[in-house]
Amino acid sequence: GALARGDHIRVAVRVRPLPESQDGIIEVAGTGAIAIRKDAATGGNEFLKSQQGRIEERTFDRVFGPDSTQKEVFAWTCKPLVKAAITQNRSATIFVYGATGAGKTFTMFGGAEASQRGLIVRSIEEVFAELKLRAVADVGSGGQAASMSGSDMDFESEGRFEVKVSFLEIYNENVRDLLQQDGGGGACKVLEDERKGLVKVANLTEAVVRNRDEALSCLRAGMHARTIEATAANAQSSRAHAVFSLTIEQVKEQITGSGPFSRRPTEVRQLLSKISLIDLAGSERASLTQNSGTALRDGARINQSLLALANCIDALCVKTNIATPRKKPPYRDSKLTLMLKSSLTGEGLVAMIANVHPGRMHFEDSNNTLEYARRASTVRNPAQRRLSRTTPNGGVGGCGGGGGGVG
Repeated sequence: GALARGDHIRVAVRVRPLPESQDGIIEVAGTGAIAIRKDAATGGNEFLKSQQGRIEERTFDRVFGPDSTQKEVFAWTCKPLVKAAITQNRSATIFVYGATGAGKTFTMFGGAEASQRGLIVRSIEEVFAELKLRAVADVGSGGQAASMSGSDMDFESEGRFEVKVSFLEIYNENVRDLLQQDGGGGACKVLEDERKGLVKVANLTEAVVRNRDEALSCLRAGMHARTIEATAANAQSSRAHAVFSLTIEQVKEQITGSGPFSRRPTEVRQLLSKISLIDLAGSERASLTQNSGTALRDGARINQSLLALANCIDALCVKTNIATPRKKPPYRDSKLTLMLKSSLTGEGLVAMIANVHPGRMHFEDSNNTLEYARRASTVRNPAQRRLSRTTPNGGVGGCGGGGGGVG
C-alpha cells in the first residue's frame, strides 16, 4: 500500500504539461519511473563522455505524468497520510519542491475550477471527514458521545476535538504570520528547545476552526498576504516558503476532588496530530529569471535555504560506504530546515512531491530536481515516540520527538 514504506520520505514526481511551443525531454514510464534526455554538447566538447547525449532513467515511489489530475495526486500523496495522522495520532508533513514554473503552487493550492482543488483544500476536507468518522466510531464503541450540526464538530462527555490552523511564510529568512488581523506582516521567531527536542514558532496565530468553510476562509486570507513576484520564468512566482498547518487536539474537562471540596473543571488538552503542507519557493537560475537588484538577492536567499535543506537531506541519506562517518545535518543553517527538523528526524509521516518541467530549456532545473528527489527518497526516519503530550489549562505540548509537523 501507499504507506507500506513508512520509515522513509515517500517521494512522488509530477511532470507538468508541456507548452505547445517547446520540445519535450522527459518521458514517464509507468507509475514509478521517469526518463530524462540530455542533448549532446556543442562547441568542441562533444568528444568528452560527460558531454555526450544520453537518456537517464530514475525510479521513485510514484510518478505522475502531464495528464494526471489533482485528485489522483492527492489520493496517493496526501490522503493516506491524513487518514493515518487522524486514526493513529501521528503527524504528517507534505511538501512540494521544484524550480520556478514547474507547477508547485498549482499542485499545493490549485486552480479556479472545483476539479483543480489543490492538496491543501483537499486535505482540509479530508481532516474534517476523518474526524466525523472517528466520532461515529467512538459512539458505536460506547465511548464519547458526539453531536454534530451541519459540518461543525462538537463533542461532549469524554471530550471534543478542536482543529486549529496556522499559515506562515519564510521570506528572506524572516518568518511572517499570514493570519494576523492586519492581513499579514506579523513577525515570528523560530525557537528550539534542544533538551526537549521541540521547535516552536513564537507569536504565530492559531485560529480555531469548526468546519471546512472556516478553515478555507483562513487559507484565502493568508493567500492574499503571500509574497508573490513576477519573473521572466514565471508571472506569479512564489518568493517565499509557505507553511499551512492543521493541529488537532482533544479537549477534556477534568474535575478534581469530590462533594463540597470539588474544584472548578480544569481543561486538559491532548495534541493528537499536526498536519503541515509546505509550498517551497522555487529554486531558480538568475539567467532564466532575468532578475536583478533586490529580486536577484532574494533569489539567492531562496536558493540558500533550499541548499541548506539539500545538505540536511544529504546528511540523513543512507550511505552505502559505512566507513564514511555520517555528518551532522546542518538544521540551523536556515529557518526552513530548523522548522523541518522534527519532520525529518521524528516518527511523523513525510511525503515530497517533486515538480518538474518537461521542456528542453528546463533540463538543468528538472535534472537537479530529480536528483534532489532521489536523495530524499533514501532518508530513513529513526523511530521515536509519538505525539502523546497532555497539557492542562489550555497549553499545547510541542511536537516532541514524533512531531512530523512544523512548529
